[in-house]
Amino acid sequence: MGIRAPSRPPILTVPGYLTAVRTVHGLTVTEMARALRVSQSVVRRWMHGRLVPPWRRVKAMVALWGGDAEVLGLGAAVQRHCRSTGTTVEEAVRIIRAGRRTAPVRRAASARDRRQLSLPIGG
Repeated sequence: MGIRAPSRPPILTVPGYLTAVRTVHGLTVTEMARALRVSQSVVRRWMHGRLVPPWRRVKAMVALWGGDAEVLGLGAAVQRHCRSTGTTVEEAVRIIRAGRRTAPVRRAASARDRRQLSLPIGG
């Protein structure tokens, strides 16, 4: 058998953290929202990755349910970066682990010529 490289722990994102909290503590979305003093829809958007909580909320989550605020904050920062650049979390983690200082530049779609053509009418 070959020697395996030690596996690196994945970056902990907010959806992964909230899913683990629900599993371990047996909480509902309503209970989580009540504990964090936010609406249920905000918690659902955090869980689906459509919204990233601010640092104050990340610290509140860790204070309530445990964990490392800095690790979870890093995951939230990666999520925020992914939302603004359009990259996936896996791609962003690969960039971070490669040690590159800049992410690949995504080229904007070329602007289409939207001028209308004059067409002959009638014959």
